[in-house]
Amino acid sequence: MDHRHHDRTYKKSRFQQELEQSVSRKLISSLLLGCLLFCIAIAVVNALNQNARREDHLESVASTFHEVYNNTSAFLLDAGHTELFLSELRKDQDNLRYLISQYNVSALVEIQLILTDSKGNVRFTTFSEGEMNLHRQEFNCIAVDNACHLMRTVYTTVYHFRANSSEYVMIHPLYRDGEYQGAAAVYLNENDWTKLFSQYQYDAILTKPNGDVIACSNSSFLSQKNANKYLPADAAQYVRVNGNRYLRSSRSLENGTVLAYSFIYSPTNYSYLFVGLLLIVLLGLSWAAMFARIMHAMTEQMVKSVDTLVREIRIIRKEDPDHIIEIDTGDEIEEIARQVNKMVRSIQELSQRNIALAEVNNRMEMQNLQAQINPHFIYNTLDNIRYLIPTDPQRAQQLIGRFIGILRYSINNTKHNVTVKDDLKYLQDYLVIQSTRFGANFSYEIDIDDACMEFIIPKLLLQPLLENSIKYGFQKKPCIHIRVRGWLGEDALYFTVEDNGGGVDETMLEQLRDILRSDEVNIEHNGLQNINRRIWLGYGGDSGLTIDSTEGEGFTVKLKLRLGGM
Repeated sequence: MDHRHHDRTYKKSRFQQELEQSVSRKLISSLLLGCLLFCIAIAVVNALNQNARREDHLESVASTFHEVYNNTSAFLLDAGHTELFLSELRKDQDNLRYLISQYNVSALVEIQLILTDSKGNVRFTTFSEGEMNLHRQEFNCIAVDNACHLMRTVYTTVYHFRANSSEYVMIHPLYRDGEYQGAAAVYLNENDWTKLFSQYQYDAILTKPNGDVIACSNSSFLSQKNANKYLPADAAQYVRVNGNRYLRSSRSLENGTVLAYSFIYSPTNYSYLFVGLLLIVLLGLSWAAMFARIMHAMTEQMVKSVDTLVREIRIIRKEDPDHIIEIDTGDEIEEIARQVNKMVRSIQELSQRNIALAEVNNRMEMQNLQAQINPHFIYNTLDNIRYLIPTDPQRAQQLIGRFIGILRYSINNTKHNVTVKDDLKYLQDYLVIQSTRFGANFSYEIDIDDACMEFIIPKLLLQPLLENSIKYGFQKKPCIHIRVRGWLGEDALYFTVEDNGGGVDETMLEQLRDILRSDEVNIEHNGLQNINRRIWLGYGGDSGLTIDSTEGEGFTVKLKLRLGGM
């Protein structure tokens, strides 16, 4: 007695120990998961925030550029301005200089104008003599030629005279009556671009697709060797400039003629991350300390409930398999006990169904065996063979092979369930023999989808239905036709056996349906009843057999085998 008490105490203590270890592991896992989720949350929030800032900055840069570009284009393409440009080519006027000064008063980026005639001679400019050097004149001449050859309304390029100095150039060729008269070229001041971009919190660079810098808010982003070019060495999102980390992104503007780069300062927030993780660890340790105080009380109650459940399960396992567990603990253990009771009842029901299914299978196999060993069937088959031997020995030999196959398949009781493909082979042999017997008075067709062939079904499932069609069909009509169909539905496998025999009247049809619904064995029509019960026991749910008939037209049997059965 003392030994049993000691053993029980040891088991309870071990369970408590394992429970505490399990809870501790889960607590540590939760703590680590919290740290991981915190890091992920920080990373996600930071990424979303950076993405929002990046998009806002790019949108601001793009909006500013578009405004400057559109205003300058509108200035160049204005019909009145174009007429003024053309008139300036013919005479000296102060109107044009006044027009430029008026535009620059409200412009975001001031412009300088160079007006050339059809031969490339400079007829007017707002640049000073020092600014209008030979280098600028040669550049302007080449740019105007390019604008004319490319036939663009507004041609854009970039002018560089020295390092860290660039001017965005927009050129509009001038025509009168379809004849080229000259060109108006405006140069946008780089300092004004820099002032515009300095209003934003982050840095930006505008370039042509070939890397020519239009404007740059921070020269440290440009190479000292070639300060007028910016071509990223790679597509990396993060770049380091003078030891600082930046998030780089770009956007194409004006149909790909301009690229806008955004640089957002993005330092690594290791200090914030460390502080957050430290807070999580401290909170986790505090939770662990509080949880340790209440763990023992929780495990004591749980161990008592588990011990009670174990004793009840031992009764089921060793003494009474039908024992019902009675536990009133008000916790999850009580729910487990209810589920165990459901499982015991399910096992009992399953056992009863298996016994019933075995009885039905044995009864069906005996009926099928008797049908095939039936003296009339054997006599008719052998008589057909005897008749064919002198007239068609090859066909007689084939018929003998099919007959032997039928007997072997029927007698073999090692398999209760077979594939549709195997059972179909047997049905074909059976129908060929019957077709030989009845000749032109009997015909059949089999239409079973290939998708059904590998499904498992009860052996000799359809043969009794064919036998019924032949037996009762010829009682009312001299010629019958049988059609066997099979297909795969969404949730079940379906078969139908249809004949064009005499069928049955409504009264008889209802009697047969009552027999199918009844649990009592009907001696006269037990074939249909056995098949229906065999399907229901094997497949459950709404699986089973349904019948339909119209007197004088035929009889139809439909089988439904729910997927997942057998």
